[in-house]
Amino acid sequence: MQRVYGNNVHLSEIAQIYQPQTISSTELTEDGFLVYGANGIIGKYKDYNHETEQICITCRGNTCGIVNYTKPMSWITGNAMVINTDKYQDKVYKRYLYHFLSTYNFNSIISGSGQPQIVRTPLEKLKITLPPISEQKQKAMILDRIQDKIDINHKVLNLYIRQKQYLLCQMFI
Repeated sequence: MQRVYGNNVHLSEIAQIYQPQTISSTELTEDGFLVYGANGIIGKYKDYNHETEQICITCRGNTCGIVNYTKPMSWITGNAMVINTDKYQDKVYKRYLYHFLSTYNFNSIISGSGQPQIVRTPLEKLKITLPPISEQKQKAMILDRIQDKIDINHKVLNLYIRQKQYLLCQMFI
């Protein structure tokens, strides 16, 4: 396995880190923009609070530390911490940072005895290794292709499971 070499920076040096406004589940709608919460996509809403794709980390509950990559024009709730790199595109490639953070074990910065949570200050201090931007793009492209292949295989597997369930039902009518 090839090691990643580059500059080590704090996450706060390459991203704005914040929790957006939370909306109530009663405000979710049938149509509209995707809403990301503590468990990924949780519904739709009439408006969006992020125009571009964002990295967000679940910061409340049992899924604390899960990293998601949102779609453009979506609403991110306060149950996720946004890692917004839009103003730092000359330093960091967003998809590279997403993959980097996806491998990070957040257990050391999760606090709270009743409900697990991640707060901003420990996130700001995370050390991130940044190779040159061209290398970040290359690594992200490779990892994106692998993820696409994994996603396709999951879809095929789910189709086989459904097909098996259908055939079993037909056998035992």
